[in-house]
Amino acid sequence: MWNEILSKMIQFKKLFYLCGFLLISIRAHAENIYELDFTNATGDVKNWFEANNWELREEIEEMNLRFEDGKLVIEPKKDELGVMMRDFDEKNYLLGVNKVRIEWGVDQYPLGADWSGPTEKTRNTREAISFMIFFGDTKLDSGFFLAPDLPYFISFFLGKNEKPDKVYLGNYWQEGGRYLCIPCDGSSAKTYITEIDLSAKFYELFGKKPEPITALGIEVDVQKTLLANGRHSKAFIKRVELF
Repeated sequence: MWNEILSKMIQFKKLFYLCGFLLISIRAHAENIYELDFTNATGDVKNWFEANNWELREEIEEMNLRFEDGKLVIEPKKDELGVMMRDFDEKNYLLGVNKVRIEWGVDQYPLGADWSGPTEKTRNTREAISFMIFFGDTKLDSGFFLAPDLPYFISFFLGKNEKPDKVYLGNYWQEGGRYLCIPCDGSSAKTYITEIDLSAKFYELFGKKPEPITALGIEVDVQKTLLANGRHSKAFIKRVELF
């Protein structure tokens, strides 16, 4: 009798652990709302992005884009601005995103980039790579008539001389744009993991709950920086995940 009871208890425990494992697996899968994964990407970069509903803008196509060793490499040889954008239709807005995770790094920082100084003065706010997340569709004043108005956004970037505990403002979009350098220790040829509680960070920066994510962007801005090693910068990105 006791052997039968013990056997049933063991079977119940196995069933309990199995159900728990399946529940965790399903939950983890459901929480991954959007992903950009370059670890197995091959072929022409422009075609790859367009197939995934991204658009290449400005001078990004001239920045020696390539898939290499499981990552997207961006290596501009001229002091230009380049952007890759994914604008979502309203029915495809990303809802309930709480966390962002980015695997990326910089092999060469743009020489002459400088985010320091008072925000009311023009600074050389440049970056080898940044990942931008746009919230809502209400466009806020850019502060300059030639710069387009944009929704709220947070731009994560990797800098050489910047500080991880500082919130940076650009020369424009100071009402709705914030720039964060995380983890930001200035090292090169190193893969960083940038992982942020996005909803909490948005509330901390803007004092309100985040609206749905309406667009994503990858930007490289090396304007007014100096040439070194035959290039203005070199950066890479492996994967971006939104949970």
